[in-house]
Amino acid sequence: MKILFAALHLAHFRNFESAIVELAERGHRVHLTGDEPEALGGQELAERLAATYPGVTWDLLPSLEQEPWFDAARRMRTALDFVRVLEPPYPVKLRVRNEERAARIVRWVARVPVVGHRATLGALKRFERLMPTSDAMVRYLREHAPDIVVLASLTLSRSQQFDLLKAARALRIPVSAAIMSWDHLSSKSLLHIAPDQILVWNDVQKREAVEMHGLPADRIALTGAQCYDDWFTRKPERSREEFCRAMGLDPVRPFALWVHSALTPTPRPPEPVLVRRWIDALRANADPVLRTLGVLVRPHPERIKEWTGVSLDGLDNVAFRGRNPIDAESKHDYFDALYYSSAVIGLVTSSFLEAAIVGRPVLTLTLPEYQMHQEQMIHFRYLMEVEGGVLHMAPDFDTHFRQLAEAVALGGARDERNRRFLSAFIRPGGLDRPATPAFADALERLHHAGAPASQPVEWATWLRPIVVPMAAWSRVGIGRWLMNDMRADARDDHEEQTQQTLDARRADKAARIRAKEVRKERRARHEALMLRGKKVKSALRTARYRAAMTIHRVLGRHEL
Repeated sequence: MKILFAALHLAHFRNFESAIVELAERGHRVHLTGDEPEALGGQELAERLAATYPGVTWDLLPSLEQEPWFDAARRMRTALDFVRVLEPPYPVKLRVRNEERAARIVRWVARVPVVGHRATLGALKRFERLMPTSDAMVRYLREHAPDIVVLASLTLSRSQQFDLLKAARALRIPVSAAIMSWDHLSSKSLLHIAPDQILVWNDVQKREAVEMHGLPADRIALTGAQCYDDWFTRKPERSREEFCRAMGLDPVRPFALWVHSALTPTPRPPEPVLVRRWIDALRANADPVLRTLGVLVRPHPERIKEWTGVSLDGLDNVAFRGRNPIDAESKHDYFDALYYSSAVIGLVTSSFLEAAIVGRPVLTLTLPEYQMHQEQMIHFRYLMEVEGGVLHMAPDFDTHFRQLAEAVALGGARDERNRRFLSAFIRPGGLDRPATPAFADALERLHHAGAPASQPVEWATWLRPIVVPMAAWSRVGIGRWLMNDMRADARDDHEEQTQQTLDARRADKAARIRAKEVRKERRARHEALMLRGKKVKSALRTARYRAAMTIHRVLGRHEL
């Protein structure tokens, strides 16, 4: 079969690399495509897969930015994320994060008592069904003629995945939604149009799909987390001494690994400030083992700017290294960092899952300033609660350092509490059963089931000639103002202030140029006047001289 595998950008296929390889090795053709370019190594990954497997190809999806209705459609999808999390089960962080991304008109209407968020949610779902199926997406699917479509980023509202889903539905091509990460069903976009199949990791995600998204339970397939299969069998590429020297760490001493998180909205203080505080406190600890403990800090590849103004330079036995683990070298660095560490520390990151697979103790600080990103988040609570949890949590540095000392004392031995969690959350089919074959099996079943029954996603199409032209107003005038989110308002304000500054600078420059021209004109008039004066003065001197000479000659002849 031919599979069209789509994501927001090609770097997301890092989470599905093993599945792509499995499908290619089974003889299937796999076409990878993404909405937008990126600088995280995704294109290199696609090129490497295409060079290794003849059945793998790649390109980028056609952009819908020029479609007059697309801007409004995307804004309403993003606004749907905000209205969805106004329900009580969802944490404050999601409301704060999504409110700044929601259109002004939706923020208003959702809070009007006579309307409310439930009616607004229904209206936004109907608005999606009023938007047309993209002709560009239909042409794209016809050109590639896939047997099934797999969507890896359907939970990301800024993507074009819903447009691809609607186009596939119009052509009766089966569609599978592959959930990319552990938090995507509880903290990302609402799947308000049900695909034909949903691939989830575990029973927790299945429950989320049914209860949070209203998806039919019979369309959900549990496969396990295929993105982590490689971690169960991978071995270090070098010795501990070689790794430590390559990172700039003392190979004689144990080290802890701090994994930087991607937190939105950015907490105050940002995580890098906490990392520096933590290192300073570690170096002041009374325990000589902790005081001399090596520290390897891995920055998040998408949050490097957060380290501006925070330096770890000059700190003894502290290294700041790490890239997005998408190519062979960066994967080796990442795995070896986990494998050789005595403990893995952070706030909230999927690296905790990889650390658990490798067998390292996972530690976190639950400080008040980060509570919004930790205990209040649904997916973080899974790390606390599923089969006893995987985290060693500490509310302060003293408790944390006691836990860290215990972790270091294990001497690299496996933290056995991880096994129960992994059996439930990562490999529910059994720790010895890889998830990747189950992922590929599920897609083959979808193909063998044949074309799906006609499932119209459009609603009240007779309104489309009115609504679609109105949607185009989201880019201009009052329509843009009503559809703006807080970030767009901030950008508009910034652009307005920038324009005012530029206008003031231009006016000031024009005034300076005019003043210079006026001074130049005055100077020219003055010089002309002075020149005329000099000429008159010279003429008078000449006339006086000539008169004197004439008188002198006359007087000389008279004397003779």
